Amino acid sequence: MQKIKGDVIVIGAGGAGLKSAISAYEKDPSLKILLISKKPIGVGGVTANAFSDRMAFHATLSYTLPYENNYLYHALDIYKIGGEVSDYNLAEILARRSEEEINYLISIGVPFVRREDGKIDQFLTDGSEYPRACYVGPNTAIEISKALMKRLRETKVEIYENIMVYDFIVKDNRVIGAKAINVLSQEKYLIQGKAFILATGGAGELYHQNVFTSEMTGDGYAAALRAGAELVNMEFMQIGICHPNILFAESGSMFRALPKIVDENGREFLLDYLKEDRKNLCVLEFKKGAHWPVSYESPTKVIDLAVYYHIKNGHKVFMNFMENPSYLDYENIPEEILKWSEKIGKEVFKGTTPYERLQKINPQIIEWLKEYNIDLSKELLPIQNALQHFQGGVKIRENAETSLKGLFAAGEVAGGQHGANRPGGNSLLDTQVFGRIAGESAVNYAKNNDFVDFEIEEEKIEGEIPATFARKKIKDIVSEYGFLVRIEEDIKKGISELRNIREKGIFPDEKGLAYYYETVNMLDIAEVILHAILIRDESRGPHLRFYRFSPPIMEFVPKKPEWNKYIVFSKKDGELRFEIREPVRPKL
Repeated sequence: MQKIKGDVIVIGAGGAGLKSAISAYEKDPSLKILLISKKPIGVGGVTANAFSDRMAFHATLSYTLPYENNYLYHALDIYKIGGEVSDYNLAEILARRSEEEINYLISIGVPFVRREDGKIDQFLTDGSEYPRACYVGPNTAIEISKALMKRLRETKVEIYENIMVYDFIVKDNRVIGAKAINVLSQEKYLIQGKAFILATGGAGELYHQNVFTSEMTGDGYAAALRAGAELVNMEFMQIGICHPNILFAESGSMFRALPKIVDENGREFLLDYLKEDRKNLCVLEFKKGAHWPVSYESPTKVIDLAVYYHIKNGHKVFMNFMENPSYLDYENIPEEILKWSEKIGKEVFKGTTPYERLQKINPQIIEWLKEYNIDLSKELLPIQNALQHFQGGVKIRENAETSLKGLFAAGEVAGGQHGANRPGGNSLLDTQVFGRIAGESAVNYAKNNDFVDFEIEEEKIEGEIPATFARKKIKDIVSEYGFLVRIEEDIKKGISELRNIREKGIFPDEKGLAYYYETVNMLDIAEVILHAILIRDESRGPHLRFYRFSPPIMEFVPKKPEWNKYIVFSKKDGELRFEIREPVRPKL
């Protein structure tokens, strides 16, 4: 085993990992900071690869409405759209420190769009009372990633690429080391550190329908759980309408242009499923641009569910920007939703095609799609429901510390700062705010604690199921029972099937040891997700529990006030345990 040693070890090189490493270095350049990345930096991770029609960085600036104590409105938006199942103190930190972080990004070269008066332009996005969404365009996340990578190269942070951390070494409830493997050579590593920062992102690869990069197998969640850390809100993950082949979310402006939604036969199938909503379908589609992730609280969820059911029945689904939907009624577009029409006004809908409307609303996305050889004026845009972001993760407190000493977490792998849903653009904000906090907190911890020596036993791998077969089975189970439609008897069936895999065990096959470790991690997190989904017997945010689902009949388990709490999971002696707790509430 090759040995690596550093004062602060950052695991993951997406937006949160890059920020954590840079912040740790800027806090104390004399320390040895190591950045461990599963893929080459800039190749892996969602931040460096994801697009949407207008990807946002959510921030409260000094001139953001309302001017007095405006960050408190932002914090309450985070908490309220989260369904009151997140920690308000963390939401307040995100809001209060957002201007500091956007100013830092500007200082390292991120070209946020500005108004004529020189101030950063902000638009209204889902989950917000006031316009706070700052943007570069479809490439906002990628521009942030590029700037952070450029800044990282100016530091003395040591970078290790193609290395996956798959387990932590713990002594006296403190993380003192980690086990890792090179995903290309299969060479193993032992990493010794004074402080560790987990920034490995979400676990999109658990689902067949996702807009994550392929290495996102939940390694951080699983390693932290096995080490004794807590996971929270793992039943909540954002699911939206996305492109099936590129990491692209068709969100605000795409829906607000009111395209015709059709199947492979050109039929407007939404009318087949939404019997009670036929008269309101134009309004629902328009509002979908404001409520892009599926949510129980939004009436637009019926669009997501119709798309899901139609695809499940063997069809393909498309947005058609060349023709207007049959249900478009210019005269009945309600005034209350016109504020979402990108400052264009009601006249944009009169005598125009969806393509012409999108040209006025967001011309950048039309040109961007052409770079992928997609011309919306001539062809259909394929869509599907896809998992886009994990709302929960390794539970953190105000200094980004976890329940394990010496282990900090930031970004999508962390949990507690967001609840059932989050305002659009808050995920990028999260990577930068808690990335900085994690980096600085880890430095403080490393300066006050020394290395701890350790020895490890040889690992024993026993199992009956080849990793390749096991992984496909795990993904099948989670995609079927833990995705958009969640029914008690199905969830229990899924848990039983996962338990069967657990009992038989997994063994490495021709795909190698790293693939095996990933698959074990996926099994661990699949069990947490399905148990969380089963325990929360209500609907809230993207967690849709049904008594019956047979469109157009959709019988939801209703939202319940007694479930204004979150579920915290931990593992002891290999056994999964949970506790239902009160989140940190706003002070009255």
